[in-house]
Amino acid sequence: MGPTGPTEPYPDDIFASFINFAAHFVNASLMPMGIGVEDVTNHIVLTDPTHITLEPGFYSIFYEVSVLYPGTTFMQITPFYNGSAHIEYGIYFMTGPDRSSAFGSVSFIIEVPQPTVFTLTYNSPVDGTEGTLTMVIRKLRRET
Repeated sequence: MGPTGPTEPYPDDIFASFINFAAHFVNASLMPMGIGVEDVTNHIVLTDPTHITLEPGFYSIFYEVSVLYPGTTFMQITPFYNGSAHIEYGIYFMTGPDRSSAFGSVSFIIEVPQPTVFTLTYNSPVDGTEGTLTMVIRKLRRET
């Protein structure tokens, strides 16, 4: 430390990615996922197929979801963390009368003051078929 900042190299980045493809998403259910790239530091951990545990800090989160539908309907994806749902970072997509695909993506930054569980909930009156979910979570560095 000193007036020019740290003299040592910056610490390694902390990140993880999660995926699901050819999935069947069901109304009012948590969205299952698997590990794409594991966080070896254990700050971002898939604790079961629908729950990610985040240690305290600031995180950049990007996720996208797509599904196929047979006709007119909608899809709503809602993230949950820090003890509540966050519709402001959700996805909402309405489809037309013919077979169509619904797609949405969101990127946002959150503060996690204490360990929290992060989930995504799928809502639609029609099950989503051939669904995909991709998500990247990166813990941001902060000067202290």
